[in-house]
Amino acid sequence: MRAFSSSLSLRAFTFIEVMVALMIFALSGVVLASSYVNVLNAHQAALHRDDHAGDRRLVREALRAEPAVDKVTAWNALTLPDDRSARWRATLTPTPVADLFDVSLEIELTDGDGKKLPTITETCRLLRPTWSQPADRETLRAAARSNLAKRTYQ
Repeated sequence: MRAFSSSLSLRAFTFIEVMVALMIFALSGVVLASSYVNVLNAHQAALHRDDHAGDRRLVREALRAEPAVDKVTAWNALTLPDDRSARWRATLTPTPVADLFDVSLEIELTDGDGKKLPTITETCRLLRPTWSQPADRETLRAAARSNLAKRTYQ
């Protein structure tokens, strides 16, 4: 009878094993709960995405389509869908590369009720040969040719 009782004690779980199992279960519950919270946050962020991204894209398209540098640096008006409007202008900074400009774009959006929204400022770099002055372009190109010749012969 004693052999029978010792074989039964080998089949039972110890307190440590039960505690380890509970800790693993609790840890997996925490991981699953945090994943669920992340999914909820991503869903909420998708619902509150930028409503003016399309308007900004249309203004950037108008900027890229404008060949005259004096028109780009002045305020321009753009009519948007749903009786909305946008005013925009760009500040151009020439770079050491010919025809390449750093552009700071200011956008003022107006909603359908005529209410002004906060001004948006974006920066980008554009390659626009029509915005360059011919003399400046030739000076930059000559400097680039000179630098290239120095590198080639060294």
